[in-house]
Amino acid sequence: MTNQRPTYRAISPRKFLLLVVFCVFTALMAYQWRAELQVYHMFINGSLSYPAFIPPSPATLNSSQNATDHFLWTTDTSRVSPQEASKLSPTSTKVQKTSTPSARNSTTTTTPKHIPTTLTTSSNHSATTTTPRPILTTPPPAPKPLVCKNPFRKEYIKKQNFLCCRPIGRLGNMMFVYASSYGIAASNNRTLIVDKGLSLTKYFNLNAQLVDDYNCVITGTRGMGSRQDCAFDERLMNITYGRNTCVGSYLQSYKYFEHVKEAIKKQFTFKKETRNKAMGIINGAINTFHKRNTTVNDTRPVLVGVHVRRGDMVKHKFGYAIATPEYLGNATKYYRDKFPNRLFIVCSNDMTWTKQHVVGDDVFYVEGNTFEVDMAVLVSCNHSLTTVGSFSWWAGFLAGGQVVYYQWPAIEKSGLRRHFSANYTDFFPPSWIGM
Repeated sequence: MTNQRPTYRAISPRKFLLLVVFCVFTALMAYQWRAELQVYHMFINGSLSYPAFIPPSPATLNSSQNATDHFLWTTDTSRVSPQEASKLSPTSTKVQKTSTPSARNSTTTTTPKHIPTTLTTSSNHSATTTTPRPILTTPPPAPKPLVCKNPFRKEYIKKQNFLCCRPIGRLGNMMFVYASSYGIAASNNRTLIVDKGLSLTKYFNLNAQLVDDYNCVITGTRGMGSRQDCAFDERLMNITYGRNTCVGSYLQSYKYFEHVKEAIKKQFTFKKETRNKAMGIINGAINTFHKRNTTVNDTRPVLVGVHVRRGDMVKHKFGYAIATPEYLGNATKYYRDKFPNRLFIVCSNDMTWTKQHVVGDDVFYVEGNTFEVDMAVLVSCNHSLTTVGSFSWWAGFLAGGQVVYYQWPAIEKSGLRRHFSANYTDFFPPSWIGM
């Protein structure tokens, strides 16, 4: 009889290559979803109110629970066996034995009112005994009732017909959340309340109930968000339950406030001081234009506001796309062909790059101003040339006139792309011109 050795088949090069491709694909997907989860984390923390913290009750053992040879240990997770515990001094031990067996193979129970806290040993080291020290068994005091500085909390709890929101991010993002929340509140016949300290109140006169001590007032409110951050979710327009509700922290779709568009434009009118600064810049741009182009006489040019967003979007891992030089060339050509007497007024967070790709005697660069003044300048123009981002979107929406936009603001198959509807129809109004 011969002994047959088992045969081993080496993996084929083709299968090995498939395995490598699968591992690389899995790693890439895990990395992509890591960025996706960061956005969900921001959304959850921003859209839901924080409930009051109630300390948990201390755990105790019932008289029927077996605690034989069980130990409690300190936070350094040291574990010591019963035999080793007998060799430790009372001051150096890290464990606390909860019971002592009365006899071998017997079952020992504990009294819930006592937990041993020290260890002592007999002279012959044959057994370990404990000296129990009683602990308080009085239940913890009940949590104090929530008391807000603003007495509006009582009305808020009583009526249960309010809508609240938590705008996060910078100007454009906050404008989206407020406008969408305003439209959702109007659709559901609810009163919108916002934090009195919201930065939007510095620039606009909002038609909502401003509330002091906002976080305290809305504590415990049920949250309801959209399925996609940049797509319309019809559920929010029909909130059936009669409870106060906080909506999400993005809500970037014009469809939420399309039915109250004029009210939103009126509320997003910049305060007088900002408007005066913007008009001073525009008048200076027109004067410069006339000096460069003496043949147009004193005819006022058609103003085209141009916003070029780059900055952190250039190499963002979540999937933001940026407008290309080709797009800017095509968009400016569109307006030049349409309006022979026009003036491009350009704002950007990367003016060095923009000056290389938006050029001409009909271009005026706006630099050195705050972001609200930049937007007020763009809003004061007749038409708009936008790129990407919520700031650019609002500049086009509030200016009116024709809006040319970069139609691919997210990289395909990226985490960001999943937050938009098909063909971006929920994000860009149909009257806008995509290029």
